[in-house]
Amino acid sequence: MINRWIVVVTLTGALPFALAVWLNVQQLTLLGADAAAWLWGYSAVIAAFLAGAQWGRSLQPLDLVSLLASNGFALVVFALALWLRTNTGVVLLEILFAGLLFVDRRQLRLGLINTDYWHLRIGVTALVCSLLAIYAFVSATA
Repeated sequence: MINRWIVVVTLTGALPFALAVWLNVQQLTLLGADAAAWLWGYSAVIAAFLAGAQWGRSLQPLDLVSLLASNGFALVVFALALWLRTNTGVVLLEILFAGLLFVDRRQLRLGLINTDYWHLRIGVTALVCSLLAIYAFVSATA
């Protein structure tokens, strides 16, 4: 069983995505940043964090697929945050987070992560992708 604190911290990590949706719906800024700044800034941080964790797990034993995929995903989210801050970019961001989940699935099969962590990742990725879909919908209808 996974530690409760890990679950709490992981789920709390989805709150900035919910905040970005709320700021987008309300057309507000918080601490000088609008919804897009919150969404893209935090997305880049989280995607890089997840990719870095995958990269670290792929070193011992060496898993070249995870190593290359984690680097690729980190670079793609960086490019999206720089050049494609649109609804299309948000949809691609959803695909990117799903792609990171597939790397975790591979690492589960290789024994690099455990089943409890895998289930937690499925849940939080579903939550984050749902929030990204809502954000894109709100942006498209505004």
